[in-house]
Amino acid sequence: MNNTTTPPYTFSTDWLASDPVFYNTVSGKASHNIHEVIDYSNIDFHPEGLKNYLRFGYSVFEQTPVKNVKFLPHSAHLQSTAGQLSVIRDKDVAEQFIAGPEIDEKQVLEALRASIQEWEQSTTGNIVIPTSGGFDSRILNEMIRDKQRIHSYTYGISDNQTSSYEVVFAKKISEILGSNFKQIKIGDFHHYFDAWDSMFGISTHAHGMYQMEFYDKIKADNNAGAPLLSGIIGDAWAGSVKISSIESPGDLFRLGYSHGVHANADECLLQAGDELAGVFYEQNRTKLNDPLFRVVEAMRLKIILLSYLIKVPKQLGFKPWSPFLDPGLALSMLKITAARRKDRAWQVDYFKSRSLYVESLNLKHSKKNTLDRRAMYYVPIRPLDSKILGELFSRNYIDWINKHTAPSNNLRDMLDTMTYYPKVGGILKRMGVKDERLSAYNAYLTLKPIETLLIKRNSAI
Repeated sequence: MNNTTTPPYTFSTDWLASDPVFYNTVSGKASHNIHEVIDYSNIDFHPEGLKNYLRFGYSVFEQTPVKNVKFLPHSAHLQSTAGQLSVIRDKDVAEQFIAGPEIDEKQVLEALRASIQEWEQSTTGNIVIPTSGGFDSRILNEMIRDKQRIHSYTYGISDNQTSSYEVVFAKKISEILGSNFKQIKIGDFHHYFDAWDSMFGISTHAHGMYQMEFYDKIKADNNAGAPLLSGIIGDAWAGSVKISSIESPGDLFRLGYSHGVHANADECLLQAGDELAGVFYEQNRTKLNDPLFRVVEAMRLKIILLSYLIKVPKQLGFKPWSPFLDPGLALSMLKITAARRKDRAWQVDYFKSRSLYVESLNLKHSKKNTLDRRAMYYVPIRPLDSKILGELFSRNYIDWINKHTAPSNNLRDMLDTMTYYPKVGGILKRMGVKDERLSAYNAYLTLKPIETLLIKRNSAI
């Protein structure tokens, strides 16, 4: 890894660009931290880069919202010599795997176990595993040889965090394996806006702050540099992610996998085309005909955001590692037969054979996700500044965001809350009642980094 910000240098990315590299085409600076390449005293916005950021919730197509600030694609080198920047594309290892034969799931499981246990042997002390109760963290827990070294941590996302699906399942898995388990209660992550911005700036929205609170609370239990085993994007390779066909540049939003965390690009005052999306589509249109390649490209497109799953624990003193970032392991999982990847049947059967299919135990739990809503009450967020953001967005839009993210006990907020309850929520949605509070919150998290950028620009000027 190169940490030099000024030429000459060489930076490179892996097959996913899992550690993003940013560079300024004017100053020639490059860094893994976007702040180090932005000239805050001389900022112009890239209209399409900004529009795409708003649509997806994070930077895409190698362009950030700042005009001269780009990021390196996967499988590439960035070189600066004699005052010239060059982006050199390497071979794409995914092409070889996807074009190859299907791979037997037993072979994949054996390779996954061997890789995890080789990493285990290279570490000492407690092994921290963020355990959601899902399949990815479950298989990591199961494949560690020395279960007593495992310290699994879980947070809940329901009103009663202890009854949340994540906590109930993770606790049961730990009991079966005989490992160490601890629930972490979170909800105060709005205190981390500044810390989040210092790491990610304008490259992505601020929705991952809950991870900062989570790791901040567990680091006291562990020595500095404790090894951490991450399940980052294992679900994509295992069979959970499916992307429908891409027939035109307009369909590329399907690769975004944004889960609603974005803003309304139509409210932006800057006029922008779709040139970057068109270029990306033409460069990848043949590969995108393959459903497996669509999964790979979806993860590559979103990695500018997903990298926080590794960067945050690393920043807070852990030594994270994941087998699911290894191309050989990840792409082997992707090449298991379609029938066995459907509903992740290959993993279901594996867990059944290990008495770890806790879904069959009828454990009482809640799958309701109210984490963001509760956070707005625990630590109310500061309204967006319509004067500052007014140069880029409709003030009516900023007012709408502020109105629906402000603490409230009125009927509107009660109806928004009730949309979370299965039967009542279904009726309300059929009546046209939408959860505007959550939509406004997602827009807030997307616009907040832009507001911070503008404040820094104004201070620099």
